Amino acid sequence: MQRIRRDATSQRSPARATRRSKSEDSMPCRILLRIAGVLLGSAVVTSSPTDIKHAYLRKAVAQESPPKGDSIKGDVKPHGQLYVFEIRRGVGDKIIDGYDARRGDKIRLLGFGLTDFDAVRGMLRQVGNNVQLKLPGGQILWILGTQIGGLNANTFQLELDRRGLVPTFADEFNEFSWYAEGLHDYPTGGGTWRTNFGYAPVQHLGSRTLGSNGELQVYSDRGFRGTASAPLGIEPFRISNGALEIVGDRAPESVKPFISNYEYTSGLITTQFSFSQVYGVFEMRARMPKGTGLWPTFWLLPKDRSWPPEIDIIEILGQEPTVLHTNAHSKATGVHTDAPDVIRVPDTSADFHLYAVDWQKDEIRWYFDGFEVARAPTPADMHKPMYILAGLPIGGHWVGRPDDSTHFPAVLTIDWIRAYRRPTGP
Repeated sequence: MQRIRRDATSQRSPARATRRSKSEDSMPCRILLRIAGVLLGSAVVTSSPTDIKHAYLRKAVAQESPPKGDSIKGDVKPHGQLYVFEIRRGVGDKIIDGYDARRGDKIRLLGFGLTDFDAVRGMLRQVGNNVQLKLPGGQILWILGTQIGGLNANTFQLELDRRGLVPTFADEFNEFSWYAEGLHDYPTGGGTWRTNFGYAPVQHLGSRTLGSNGELQVYSDRGFRGTASAPLGIEPFRISNGALEIVGDRAPESVKPFISNYEYTSGLITTQFSFSQVYGVFEMRARMPKGTGLWPTFWLLPKDRSWPPEIDIIEILGQEPTVLHTNAHSKATGVHTDAPDVIRVPDTSADFHLYAVDWQKDEIRWYFDGFEVARAPTPADMHKPMYILAGLPIGGHWVGRPDDSTHFPAVLTIDWIRAYRRPTGP
């Protein structure tokens, strides 16, 4: 109002009118700005703090860039509908569309150095109806149609945490350290690997095969004679290029009468007398044989000879070399229970791979080539020392019989076997 009265009065003087004409064009602009300021102030005063907060959030969401990246599809697990979405470092931003927490889908993160869900949780961010995961190195993963609350430690398959691991056992197989049994002219013992179960006398088939599995092989060694008067001369263990080869083959016709006509011979190694441990990481680097009826295994059994418990670190059926089986057997509830899992992996017969288990007080986690593939709670009866076994069974109720497509001799090649304990463990 004061500005308008001054302008009206100034119209009496031509000189002042001339000066006014130079600023006249900017006056409506200033008036409009002042009115806008009054209105904005009124809005701030009359709006509630909640309204202001929501307006701010709407603006923030509106400014958020939409998900960008290559869409990835989940790999369906064998024998089930669960999906595994695999994300590797250095391959750009990715988008997962179709993740289903209720189905138990997994997200596998490789090469990011992530070993603990707490670290992953700190990188998660809710953006509208989607979850954004900012990975180390700047890579971004979008999980569409998902809430952060639906993601937990069981969602992500991370890398094996090797921090602080203390080595407790290792055999690099530069030679085969045999725990000798059955030789008349050689003392018993003296080596790392026992080559029979010990469930019966050393020459008895009860120590050399598991009839309950329907296995078709007898585990042999240089001291095994069966019912003959002298060793049968079947040595399934050999060292080649710094690796142990366990050889499975057809039993010679001349040998069958001394092994109850079993069709095949093979090898088993155990640390029953040399090493056992409660909890820890147990791992083997190996190449699997391929062929129907072959059944390579790597597992743990209790030192006190009870059963169960049992941890199957790996079982592979030779006719399915791209499928890995893990399990944990227990009788803590009074009846036999297990926790099987089935994982699709690269061809285990084409190259060496790393197979491991991290057995902890509360949980067991299985790993393939350093990343998690399965987990299960540790049963109440699985808190006692266990020892290592590895071998090549042939035939059985589960794996079936070898057929014409199975090539013999079949070889399980083990580069090394190692074990560790964690500093906090016993």
